[in-house]
Amino acid sequence: MERIAVFAGSFDPFTVAHKDVAERACAIFDKLIILIASNVSKKTHFSSEERADIAKEAMQDSPQVSVEIWDGLIIDYLRDNNINFLVRGVRRASDLEQEQALAWNNAKLLPGTETIFFSAKPEYLSMSSSFVRELAAFGV
Repeated sequence: MERIAVFAGSFDPFTVAHKDVAERACAIFDKLIILIASNVSKKTHFSSEERADIAKEAMQDSPQVSVEIWDGLIIDYLRDNNINFLVRGVRRASDLEQEQALAWNNAKLLPGTETIFFSAKPEYLSMSSSFVRELAAFGV
């Protein structure tokens, strides 16, 4: 049976830290879907299509990775596609606390859903999409 996981996020934009998590997930899963998702509490800088293009370009050397856009609940995407695994990256303890609560809720909404957490490598601890956007705004 093929092991498929979803790595979902707003990815505004997809960073080297996201790429690192995706590459590490590829060592465990046969297929990884990077899901460019909507987040009603965030105003994005890049369009969904731009964010998808950035992720596709970053992952172009990983044939088991596909990139899709989704405008609904992640749990509905998992249910609709019969996928049980979510991949999440965490940088610090506060991220883990928030992600763990989300994982418990997802498992309650769709029993059998497992969330796999990847800790950020030390060189990516300060990396965030908002930091990348700020640098880009100043032409860095």
